[in-house]
Amino acid sequence: MTTEAKTSFQTETEAAHKLTAKFGDHKLVELSHDGIKVPVMILPEGRKAASVQEFLDEVRDHPKQRQGTSLMQNLDSFVAMTNRFKGDHSAVFGICDTTTANLSLTTVFDYHDPSEVKDGIPRFMEHKCVYRFPVSDEWKAWMAMDDKWISQNDFAEFLEEHIIDVAAPPAFDSKPDLTDFEKHLLNLISTLGSKFTGPSGILELSRGLSMRTEETLQQRQNLATGETALTFSNEHKNTEGGKLVVPDLFLINIPVFKNDANYLIPVRLRFRKDGTQVVWKFLLHRTELIVNHAFDEGCAKVKSETELPLFIGHPE
Repeated sequence: MTTEAKTSFQTETEAAHKLTAKFGDHKLVELSHDGIKVPVMILPEGRKAASVQEFLDEVRDHPKQRQGTSLMQNLDSFVAMTNRFKGDHSAVFGICDTTTANLSLTTVFDYHDPSEVKDGIPRFMEHKCVYRFPVSDEWKAWMAMDDKWISQNDFAEFLEEHIIDVAAPPAFDSKPDLTDFEKHLLNLISTLGSKFTGPSGILELSRGLSMRTEETLQQRQNLATGETALTFSNEHKNTEGGKLVVPDLFLINIPVFKNDANYLIPVRLRFRKDGTQVVWKFLLHRTELIVNHAFDEGCAKVKSETELPLFIGHPE
């Protein structure tokens, strides 16, 4: 082997040796801060420090702290799970967004300790339990039709499928004392000048409605000033020419959440002639108040049965 070849071989060998030493060596040190000791592995040049905590956890009999989020499928299970793991400083957070149907409760078991120490004692907040209120199929169905014009066929098909949700009108005259809801309903009827109907009346409408529209043009002239006013109006009549009177208010009795209490909800009914056809519209009355009430009922149950503080909003 020539001298030049020997020199080249030695150079490559030395470089390989240095490279092996560079990436093969490491050191284990222990860092101490505020009375807490943490083992840290120092890796060779070009790498970074890394915790060996995960390796220590593998040989422990149990984790040093709880973490993870459990998802409950009913409110009773949420209450039971909260009571199982709650601590002195656990807290519940509620979200009620009616526009996106995001209604949920979250228990943070390891929430911050608001002790007398300045700024309290912060905690990791890594152990949680969540319950998302399941909106009922009935509520979804009626809300999907709310404030939309639909054809006679769609109107009939929907009512045939959901006639069981339509409630009979309350017997106001036969009751000595009215509930707050019945008083509200009577006031609504009076304010709107509505005509109430029940399941049979709604079914009759779903079977078809024939109507014709009479249009009139009236001219009025003020003789003193010479001004002329034109008034245009139209009136719906049945096919025999009599004035058409259609019920415009009924009640549905449905739950907001699955397997939860039912609510009586007034529904206003609108119709109009569209060419040769009749089209319909449902208008559910003040649904946001009903959703908020159902959500508040769930929150009251959780507060009562867990004895934990409940805040409306997101935890940090």
